[in-house]
Amino acid sequence: MESSDYSYDSVLIRAQSNYESIPITLLMLADPDLEAVEHYKAYCRWWTAEIANHIVGVCGVLQHAAQEWEIMNIAVEVDYERQGIGSKLLDEVLQQLKQYKAQVVTVATGNSSLGALAFYQKHGFRMIRIEHDHFIRHYQQPIIENGIVCRDQVILQKTWADSNSLSSVYPYTKEPYLAMLVSVRIAQMKDSGALVRMKQKLDEQTTFMLLEPGERNLNEAEQREMIRYALRSANSNIFLAEYEGQIIGYLEAIGGKVARNRHSVYIVVGVLQEYANRGIGRRLFQTMIHWAQDRHLHRLELNVQSSNERALHLYRSLGFRIEGIQKNALVVEHQYVDLIQMGLLL
Repeated sequence: MESSDYSYDSVLIRAQSNYESIPITLLMLADPDLEAVEHYKAYCRWWTAEIANHIVGVCGVLQHAAQEWEIMNIAVEVDYERQGIGSKLLDEVLQQLKQYKAQVVTVATGNSSLGALAFYQKHGFRMIRIEHDHFIRHYQQPIIENGIVCRDQVILQKTWADSNSLSSVYPYTKEPYLAMLVSVRIAQMKDSGALVRMKQKLDEQTTFMLLEPGERNLNEAEQREMIRYALRSANSNIFLAEYEGQIIGYLEAIGGKVARNRHSVYIVVGVLQEYANRGIGRRLFQTMIHWAQDRHLHRLELNVQSSNERALHLYRSLGFRIEGIQKNALVVEHQYVDLIQMGLLL
């Protein structure tokens, strides 16, 4: 069918029950990272725009919290662009999310994507944050659109919440600018006791850590030695997130100990549940990445449970890529869980 052989009213927007039927080539028009697309497409809800049973547009959204969603991918076939199909698709998706009681919808694009920036703002999105040099850090080849180098990631947000809602001020935040109020610093030996207690509390709060409650046989003296080693190491460190004098999160960067892997760092991270989903983990990672770059370290790696969708989204947004899957690696609450291996080259 020629792109002109249809009427606007004949475009059917419908929810997809099976993401496998969505053409991968269409998804990659909006996101050329095939590995990332293959991962998140299984976790998204998808809507398609169809003409005579032919999919010409697609939109996928990922739920982060009860009332918070993110648009992961929206694309229209090239021959059908600039004909109102993308707007019709997005309008329907936003209407459906509103019926799901969504209060916040977020989307990210590049500073050079002038069409996308205009498109989202016409649909009520507002620019709320810029991740400077995101595309420079995470893409090996330069991206140029509209004669502009794509450097920065622009975060836009649409909210149906009250204008005083905290979620409308900062994405994924229940307290205004909490991530900006938190201090991230290097652990000192005097932090040993508080850090041990924080780790033990975290074991009780979440199943996403490796150890179950009571299994962490770590005392204050042992933690102190771990901090002492990190302070003297060229490729290891421990970062703490602190709020009002309390340690609320940590990130351990554990460097390789032999010549062949000293360039590599293994990461363990945790944030107390009452402070989760507020940008604290991102702050810890950003601080650690800058430290690793200053030390001329080359590789960061971590493991994450396949069911930990929020963590997977965070790591992917920071540039980590899936490198492997350990099938049935863990038993969590009597269920086998896959462990996903991810890496980032600096």
